[in-house]
Amino acid sequence: MDKDSILITTDGPIGIISLNNPEKKNAVTNQMLKEIDHVLQQMEESGIRAVVLTGAGDRIFCSGYDVTTFSGALSDLEEAAAGGEKTDYLRLTLRRIQNIGMPVIAMINGHCIGAGVDISLACDFRYAAAGVRFQVPPARLGIIYNPDGIRRAINILGLARAKELFFLGESVSAEAALAMGFLNGVHPMEKLAEHTMGIARTLAENAPLSLRGMKKVFRYCLEHQGLSREREAEVEQLIIDAMRSEDAAEALKAFSERRKPQFKGR
Repeated sequence: MDKDSILITTDGPIGIISLNNPEKKNAVTNQMLKEIDHVLQQMEESGIRAVVLTGAGDRIFCSGYDVTTFSGALSDLEEAAAGGEKTDYLRLTLRRIQNIGMPVIAMINGHCIGAGVDISLACDFRYAAAGVRFQVPPARLGIIYNPDGIRRAINILGLARAKELFFLGESVSAEAALAMGFLNGVHPMEKLAEHTMGIARTLAENAPLSLRGMKKVFRYCLEHQGLSREREAEVEQLIIDAMRSEDAAEALKAFSERRKPQFKGR
């Protein structure tokens, strides 16, 4: 396991996890996701009261899922859908963030794209630096977003704003993300860490059983939105079909050639 795929520090009762993939602009891989999941579990067991999740450096929070692992991710998804042993690590880790007992804060210190948005949505609070931009690009990549992420977006943004973000695939500013309800606050880069750590310290000083219980109640209040087993299987197949499509292959080719993709609907 690559110990440098994430950076881990603590500040008293606060755990800080930094995505650390500078060569790929902090794009996440299955290895990183597995490590985040493991570290979060360790932090909860060790009595950490609040977690701050951020990106190493000061330009990119997360540029999305590492597209160079696309074929491997498709194979894993197909095997998992068929009842095999492969795991959807993005879904597993985001559910860990959402369900873990202590509050998790996304400190978005750089541009936030694709899986970075999904990671942020799974957190309890989101604070961003002024000037960063957000984008959910599956419609421009010929793929379909996972239902957990779409549900989180609907809950936080509302249906109209969520569709706007997902269907258009356009980049939006931090200020626009704040206005649509995605963010809790926007701060100058030089003030972002100070503000975020202040929120984390306040959370760490509050009653942990109260926070744990309320986080669970909030989750329970939204659980009726879950998909049936049949719908879940249908959605998994839709995602697989899209990932195997000619359009998805064209999107990856266009990305590598730095041009606009030409989609044909097949």
